[in-house]
Order: sequence, then structure tokens, then C-alpha cells
Amino acid sequence: MRIAHITDIHLRSHIPGHSRLPIRRSRTAPGLLAAALDDARRRGADLIVITGDLVDVPEYLFAPERDTARDRLVWQRVRADYRLVRKMLDDCGIEWIAVPGNHDSYRVHAEELGSGPFVRDVAGLRFVSFWDRESTGNVPRRTLTERERFDSSLLDPGTRPQVHLQHFVITPRLDEGYPHTYAEGEELQRRTSDSGRVVLSLSGHYHPGAEPTTIGPTTFSVTPALVEHPHPYRIFDIALDGGLVGAVRHTQVDLASDAPARKAVFLDRDGCINTLATYRHGPEAMHLLPAAAPALRLLRDHGYALIVVTNQSCVGLGYVEPGTLEEVHDRMSELLADEGVTVDAVYSSPVAGHHAVADRLNVGDEPKPSPVMIKRAAAELKLDLSKSYLIGDRASDITAAQAAGVRPILVRTGDGRATEQTWRDALACPVVDDLVAAAVEVIGGSEFGRAKAL
Repeated sequence: MRIAHITDIHLRSHIPGHSRLPIRRSRTAPGLLAAALDDARRRGADLIVITGDLVDVPEYLFAPERDTARDRLVWQRVRADYRLVRKMLDDCGIEWIAVPGNHDSYRVHAEELGSGPFVRDVAGLRFVSFWDRESTGNVPRRTLTERERFDSSLLDPGTRPQVHLQHFVITPRLDEGYPHTYAEGEELQRRTSDSGRVVLSLSGHYHPGAEPTTIGPTTFSVTPALVEHPHPYRIFDIALDGGLVGAVRHTQVDLASDAPARKAVFLDRDGCINTLATYRHGPEAMHLLPAAAPALRLLRDHGYALIVVTNQSCVGLGYVEPGTLEEVHDRMSELLADEGVTVDAVYSSPVAGHHAVADRLNVGDEPKPSPVMIKRAAAELKLDLSKSYLIGDRASDITAAQAAGVRPILVRTGDGRATEQTWRDALACPVVDDLVAAAVEVIGGSEFGRAKAL
């Protein structure tokens, strides 16, 4: 029996924008899932197992008492992404089982992918699925009907060896920075192993993954996230001989190619891509500058990755909730998509210095003029800074670019004209009228190239 285990896909196709953490390549996830399914088919997998976070549902949709027209539109797109996943699984030609995770909508998952059977027999093995949830403090728990299913599976009088499927981690304990392991993880591990019935227990949730470990007759695996480089999944081979189980063997498959690092253009947001009115406001205030979409198309057509790096101290100052900022970025991506443009990632810093309303909002990525966000993007997205540019409208943008080793360009939109007047002698970089002119500067174009782009 050969099982292909895929987890933490965080797919966004119809849903606008990106995962809150840019290292999660949500917009490339449809292609990653297609590649994993195709690879599993070529390797002769008998079953596809997905343990959660199939779709990256925006967190702001789960806020209580929300039901705006925009919410309803985004929920339609969430449903469309689940349907996309369902079609890909149905079309792969391999039987599949999928359980939801904490970034999924359990309701839409059940409606579009099905909610059962929670116990399924496949090729001599009994697969038991658990739809556990996070509890207080984001700590995973196994309670209510999921607990009852666990109890009954361990008392099952049948002779079929079992495989347990859940999103959250049973073992090892992986709680540094975020509670990935069940509150009752030690008990779940002990009872699973002591039962003698479970040969394999598959989890996701912890994106770096953990090496499979065998305790008694049970192999516990925390498979790494497909959505993050090097885009892995695992193959498990279970030998069955007359109902007896031999060794459980695994192979990790990394789908990432050996492609060279990409050149990129880093872009400030407010005053460069959109009007300054967006700062401290919600998605309704997001309006693109006229040059934004043509410029980004031109850069994309010339092979540049497009990375937004933006200081958003409005969060640290208490004007905007993190979820509202996520909505604003999704709205920006939605407007750009309407113009046929997709950015690769959005990095933002909420740091507000000693004016922050809480200590927790004065930690994390340092804002520009620090190069931290640029360097983090380069490491996470495999970007070549020596072939890259940054376009912005403030001196802090220029300083950050120079510190990171990328070439800066100042635009006169937003605060650019004031920056040009104040810092004229210290800028040491090209100054152009707008984003299209900056794009032409990047690609080494001419006035003819500018007119063609417009």
C-alpha cells in the first residue's frame, strides 16, 4: 500500500491576495498541488491523503457578526477554491481523503469536499479521519465526537491495521512560537501506540515538519508544508501480508526545481502603487494610481518578481487591526488582478516604535529604512538582490534599498516630490515621475518604450 501524504497547501486562486505569511506561496499553490498529484500518480500511489489547510481562507472572514457585501463575494471565491481543489483531486485518478485544518472553513470544506465517511477501508487498511479544532489560545484539542471516534477506533474488534489522519501534531511537542501540538498530545500518543491497532499517524500544521518516529507499532509523521520551499510531500509504503503489517517506509519528495534565484522589483505601497488615502483606512479607501497596473505588467513581462514591502505603523499605533490590513492588501491584489497583474508577495511591518499601543506591536520585522523585510523576502522567495531594484517615494525606501544591496528609484508620486526637494543631494538614485517611468528605468527602456507601455 502506497500513500501520498500532502499537507498545508494554503491555496488561493479565486481568493484575492496572499497568505498573511509571504513564505507561504499561496498563489503558486494550484500548480504545486497539480505537480504533487502528478508525481504521486507516476510513483504509483494508491491513495492521496491531505491533512488540512487545503485553502488559505482569509482570517477576517471568521470575525463574528460580519456579513458585508464584500464578505459575501470573498466567501463565493473561497467556495470556488474548494471546488478547484475537489476537481484536481477527482481528476488525478487516485482515491483521496482530505481533512480540514485551522486555516480552512470546516463548513465549506464539508459542503464541497464531503464530510465523510470518517472511517474508510482502503486496500486492507482502515483510515480514521479526525476533524479536530483549535481551542483557547489556539491550542489544538480532540474533544466531543472526535474524541468518541478516537476511543471507538482503539477498541475496534476488527483486524484491519489503522492509519489515523489529523491536521494537528500528536508527537513530538512543537509549541515554540505557536501551539502546534495537542494539549493532550502525550495521552493521544500513548493510547495510539499502546492499542496495537495503529500503524501510521499522519499530521501537518507544523510547516517545517518533523522526521517520522516509530513508537511501539506506530509511526508518527509530521509532514512539511507543500506551500513552502522546497515544496515537499511524503510517500509512505506499508507492506501487508495476510493482514500483517511489515515495516513502514517513507520517502520525502521535494518538488522545487534548481532554478536560479530570480531578479525582483521591490515596491513601496502607499504613494507608489496606490493613493496615500489608504493609510489608516480599510479596503474601501484602496485606489490604484493610474501608472500602477501598466508599470507592473511591464516589469512582469520582463521577468521580474514583484514584491511589495510596506511600513504599516498604523497597526502599531492602533488605527488599524491586522485583519483590516490584510483586507486592504487583498483589495489591492484584487484591483491589480482586474488589470491582469499579480504580485508575488506582500511584506509589511506593524512596528511603531515607542508610540506603539502595545509591546507586541513593536516587535517583528523592522520597518524601512531597515533592510530586514527585503532580505527576508530574498531568503524566503529565492531572489537575487544584485539584480533587483526598489521603487519608493520616501528617503526610508532609498536607504533600505541601499542597505540591502538593491538599486533604488524614487518616484515623484505620493511623498516623492517632497522627498526630492528635501533629500536632493543625498538620494544618489534616479528620480522619475511615476511607476511607469520607474519600470522603464528598470528595464533600460527609452521614451518609445514608455509610450508603448502606456
